[in-house]
Amino acid sequence: MSNLLAIETAFLRLPEVSQALNLSEVRSIQRTIQNGQKKKFDQSVTLSKHVKFAFEWFNSAEGKQKLNDEGISWTAEQFGQKVFGWQKSFFYKLVKVANVPNEVVETFKVKCDEVERQGNDPNRSVEGLLKFAKASEETNNEGAEGEEGEGAEVETRSATIFTLTFKTPEGNIAVRINEAGEVKTTNTLDEIVNAVEFLKTSIRSIS
Repeated sequence: MSNLLAIETAFLRLPEVSQALNLSEVRSIQRTIQNGQKKKFDQSVTLSKHVKFAFEWFNSAEGKQKLNDEGISWTAEQFGQKVFGWQKSFFYKLVKVANVPNEVVETFKVKCDEVERQGNDPNRSVEGLLKFAKASEETNNEGAEGEEGEGAEVETRSATIFTLTFKTPEGNIAVRINEAGEVKTTNTLDEIVNAVEFLKTSIRSIS
């Protein structure tokens, strides 16, 4: 870890300590999780390209005419929810990701790898990329020299202390709260309340 003192690093490298803490197995699982996060991120970027293409057709004269011919009238928000099953915020985030230059995406991935090598957990996600891209644009607008996005920093995650996932016919409800008290969700308050009520009802049945 990046916050370890030299004496602490040496301690964890002692064979008897490493074995007692199962560090070999722990590190192996951590790498598996990190690789899974990388794959999920790459898939999200690819998905964003398809979503942008679909949204452009929806907004085109051809798309609007086809919807009209079938007697369908959708807003952009309804399009994202009915076609893909996403709430407005996540749908628009994917559309924005598709517009992030490839060089910024690649720089973001490299910096995420650097953060991991330092022993920290980068926010390798759609949200993390958009924040990085915004910081990169602001840096470049200020006239900073160097590679695209060189002055931007990757956001690191705070440890998660609470998660809630509820699968419904209308789509998933997911909530994550980190140790900083930040709530991460793409759902509405009413949807989250309904999920909590379901949980409370289910817990009562245990007794």
